Amino acid sequence: MKDRIKDILGSFFISVTLINVAMLVLGSILMPQQQFGYEVFIYPLIYGVIGIIPAVIVREGRELSVKQMIIRHVIQMLLTVVLLLAFMFGGRTVDRELLIIAASVAVSVMIIYAGVVVISWFLDKKTADRMTEDLIRFQERQNSGL
Repeated sequence: MKDRIKDILGSFFISVTLINVAMLVLGSILMPQQQFGYEVFIYPLIYGVIGIIPAVIVREGRELSVKQMIIRHVIQMLLTVVLLLAFMFGGRTVDRELLIIAASVAVSVMIIYAGVVVISWFLDKKTADRMTEDLIRFQERQNSGL
């Protein structure tokens, strides 16, 4: 459970960082004249929380195969896109400009999701490599002591 919370918090903070980058890029491209007050700083945190909801809901107690893991990530990504689009644009009248913005947001969410998965994988791999090296050194010390 502790590792799960650590993974979710790690994903949240990576997401928030990438969301800030995406907001900068999309805002500069789609609405360069737009200016905001300090209240806008809360949105990446809100989007980060919404983005981790599928990871909290869709969980598996057993070890997944690579194919099952990919399917789970695709489902979580699609749920994240739907949740964020509903939160951001739900109840608004659909017009051409809104469709362009929503499509841009959807693509950004997919890129951010993929980024979170890749960064998390690299961090996990680094940890696994360090543990493997430690285990090899431990085994060498044990074998040399015989």
